Amino acid sequence: MIKDLQFENRFLFLSVTVGSLLLCVIALGPGLFTTELTSATNWQYLVFKDLCHQETARSYSFNNIQMAVCSRCLGIYTALFGSWILMPFFAYLGRHQKKMFKWLFGAAIVLNLLDVLGNLFGFWTNTSSSRLLFGVLLGTSITLLLSNEFYKQLNYEN
Repeated sequence: MIKDLQFENRFLFLSVTVGSLLLCVIALGPGLFTTELTSATNWQYLVFKDLCHQETARSYSFNNIQMAVCSRCLGIYTALFGSWILMPFFAYLGRHQKKMFKWLFGAAIVLNLLDVLGNLFGFWTNTSSSRLLFGVLLGTSITLLLSNEFYKQLNYEN
């Protein structure tokens, strides 16, 4: 028996690819387009104002201008786009791992929650790098979880 993968939902896949690329570009903030912050260049902050706290101390800067999202959100958006592009590879490697992908997604949520609570209650102080890393883990786990929806396993006889 030969097992192969069939790519499905091409339009949705392409739409998410373009959308996640746009999210990454917008998340980098006005520093991607200019070195001076003006009212005409700060529209990126408005895009994410209801999704991210955008605290200066928890955000990276680009061209000395704060990015439009915090480091954790930046990790989520960039990993979502990067791993989305690699989805065919992930789907091939993990074609039997749907349960593991669900577990990884749950673990990523729990780890992010623990990181936030640990910092909130003073057990440790998280850093921009740790927040970025946990965001990358969450963004990648979302793509892994969705990979089975775009690539279906086919079984057929020789």
